[in-house]
Amino acid sequence: MNVKIYKLLVNSSILSLPGILSILLSLASIPIHLSIAGVENYGNYIIFHFLLIISSILNLGIGKSVAVSINNYPKKNREIGYQGIKYTFLVIFFALTILIIFFNIKQINFVSKLIDNTLISYLLFGTVLTILYSSLEGIFQGNRMFKFLSFFNFIFFSLSLSLPSLILLINGEFSLKELIIFSLIIKFLTIILMFLFIFLKNLALKSNNQTLYLNLKKNARWLTLNSILVHFYDLFDKYLIKIFLGPIAIATYSIPQQLTGKLSILSKGFSAYLLTNLSRKVHDNTVFNYALKVFLEIIPILIFLLFPLYELFLSFWLNDEYNQKILLLTKIFSLCAIFSCTSHILITKFEASKTLNLNLKIEFLLMPFFLFSLYFLTSGKFSLIEISFLILLKEVALLLFRLNLLKRIIKNLFIHHIYIFFLLLTLYLSINFENLFYISLIGLIISIFIKND
Repeated sequence: MNVKIYKLLVNSSILSLPGILSILLSLASIPIHLSIAGVENYGNYIIFHFLLIISSILNLGIGKSVAVSINNYPKKNREIGYQGIKYTFLVIFFALTILIIFFNIKQINFVSKLIDNTLISYLLFGTVLTILYSSLEGIFQGNRMFKFLSFFNFIFFSLSLSLPSLILLINGEFSLKELIIFSLIIKFLTIILMFLFIFLKNLALKSNNQTLYLNLKKNARWLTLNSILVHFYDLFDKYLIKIFLGPIAIATYSIPQQLTGKLSILSKGFSAYLLTNLSRKVHDNTVFNYALKVFLEIIPILIFLLFPLYELFLSFWLNDEYNQKILLLTKIFSLCAIFSCTSHILITKFEASKTLNLNLKIEFLLMPFFLFSLYFLTSGKFSLIEISFLILLKEVALLLFRLNLLKRIIKNLFIHHIYIFFLLLTLYLSINFENLFYISLIGLIISIFIKND
């Protein structure tokens, strides 16, 4: 096996390992939360955490700029680490000022429609932790400390989400606010631990070095805008569903989305390694093309092989909360997750080559059509299935545009297009024609072996 590909698989596996553990945690915590605290409580709990994820845009691209800068200037890694932390605290100060003003202007405070006003202070604290984490993550990523980063990712994102739900087993009377407090305590302890490691490993040295500043000045606006758009795409459907269809609908919608979304842990593992690799070797696209192959050919087949087991698993897992709607949503969101993961790989290439503005043009172009369609479906009280198909269509459109923008460096571009079509066809057949689904799946498997030969 090619050494470069071997390193990609090893390091991305290390980064993705917590994802496997987080899946196991989710499998245990979600049904417990639903049965003890109720569907509505779970829906509101998930919305709070979605808002925390969205708040990472306020990092203004510092974390990724730190990772790229360290790889461009490895001998200045400690100075860049220090500058990253310094700029982060400045950003936190201004972000908090703006958010406090925003939350006090009722006319424009859309967040109040998503969560209770009593939770705003907790949201602000969680936002501070998320901004800090994004920058500290960049320090570990830039220094290629993937094992440590994998560990911290697991605690900050997965454990903080699932452990409070598991605590319900001890005392089923915990309120939504108390569950959120437990979650924030875990996130806070993670930040403390990361700072301790940075101090012990000497990853930050006080300096007036301007390397990071110059990179931030050049790239931050594109990184920030991209982050805003990506998170906006991810949140807006949940926002409208919560407004027009209610918290129970958002829980029904979010459970399969959260489950299938765990696939993103794999793409983030690949992307974390690719970002540092491509930052140093801009013109070497061997590992990049292999990563595309993994997410467009190998992983989809593995997911489709699990389709016949979905109903059995979901009915056992969710018990009384299971219905056919959740089954269909899980199938649709499985393919959405695959396309989204593939897009993560492409976006990483844009980030490493400092051409993220190209990706932004695509997202800006598509946004009006997507937002209008989404508003039309949710306000018209269309089913969650129809809304999920719109999300799938959006992911397909974004993926095709991104592939074509990078066509000069992508091997087998035409075959990738064909594959996307057959993946969509296979999904359709799995929903409507079970026998034809198996024929299509066999065809996909055979095509992989033919290509490899």
